[in-house]
Order: sequence, then structure tokens, then C-alpha cells
Amino acid sequence: MLDCPLPERCHLVTAELPSNTDQVKSETEDKRAHPRSKRDQIVAAAIKVFLENGYKATSMNRVADQAGVIKATIYSHFKDKEQLFIAIIEELTIKKIDLNYEDLEPLMVLPPEMFIDQVSNKFSVLMDDPDYLRLFRVMVGESERFPELASIYVKTVILRGMDLATAYFDRHPELNIADSAATAHICAGSFVSLMTWQQVLGGKKIRTLEVERVTKMLKALICNGAQYRGENN
Repeated sequence: MLDCPLPERCHLVTAELPSNTDQVKSETEDKRAHPRSKRDQIVAAAIKVFLENGYKATSMNRVADQAGVIKATIYSHFKDKEQLFIAIIEELTIKKIDLNYEDLEPLMVLPPEMFIDQVSNKFSVLMDDPDYLRLFRVMVGESERFPELASIYVKTVILRGMDLATAYFDRHPELNIADSAATAHICAGSFVSLMTWQQVLGGKKIRTLEVERVTKMLKALICNGAQYRGENN
């Protein structure tokens, strides 16, 4: 005879076997994870091909070969070349600086000096990133021949950043800023100009200008200037 009662044996067997619910949950999670990893694989391959060969030579066939997938797989994630390039640019810009456009409230409630520090810190990440600098060079070098490429960059990066800063300045009337969009341009333009002549054109080998100095003067212009503008209104 068996020493343990039948109910206990059933309990032991049940504990050793995974439930159907757990199996279904695991399979569902795997299916959800797989498309995302395949998409990342395609974007990584497209970045490599684009940075090495330029816009024109980055064909869907070439990206498929680099990614180790068939072309139909790329089209299952990106409807055309423009959508793929939006993903490339987002990967090399927005994701590099960890900026969540779906939730900008934490940025919007910062005091002005802290907001400028955040903008400066995020831009510094890009200035020191070799892949971003290569992207920027390609964008500038090929924008005349391929205006659609420049348009993708403007809409994906520049205008979104400008809109963010404009919305911030509009939300802070204590700064007494008469033209929020123009002020956003001054902020963005200061950092883009700095990167262009210091990093892209190699100006830092001739004369160095640190990001911290530009940040300090932007704070003086925007924050300290708020009191002057208020007194003269």
C-alpha cells in the first residue's frame, strides 16, 4: 500500500506541472517580445548601412541582407523607406537622450534654470556621441541632393524640440518672454551652432568653448533677463 493519501499525491503532481494559464501567458509574452526584437534588429542594421553608405545606397534589400531577414519582414514593420529613416533618426537622437515625448510633464514643471540644465545635459550627450555626429554630417552633406532626408530630420528632431521649448516658455509667464518660439530657437541654435563648429568642423582643436559656458549665459539671458523685462513693461 501507498503511504500517502490520494489527495496529497494529486497535490504533488499538480504542483510539479505548469498550469495551462502559465503556458499561455508565457507564449503570449514571447510573441509580444519577438516583433520588438526583430524591429530593433532591422533598425540596428539600417543604421549601420546608412552611416557607412549614405542615404541613396541604403536600400531595403541592403538593410535586409545586413539584418539577416527577408525584405518582406522589413515591410511588416515599416511601410516605406521614410518610416524606416524616421526610426533610424529617433534611435540616434531621441532615444539616445532618453526623452519621452509621451510624458513631458516632469520637464514642464521644472524651474527655468533646471529646464535649461536638462536641455544642456541632453544635448551634451549627442555632442559626445560618434554615431550622432556621423548622422549629422550625413544629413548636412546629403540634404541638397535628398531634401526628403532633411525634411525627415527637421520634422522628427528639430520641430519636436522647438515645440517642446516653446510650450515650456509659454507655460512660464513669469519669464516675461514676448516670443516663445524665437526664444526656443535661440536656445536650440546656441547648442547646434556649438556642436557644428566645435565637433563637426573641428573647431575645438583651434579654440575651445565649453557647453557649460553657453549654458550659463543662456540662463542669464532667459532667467535674469526676466526681471529686467518685467521692470520695463
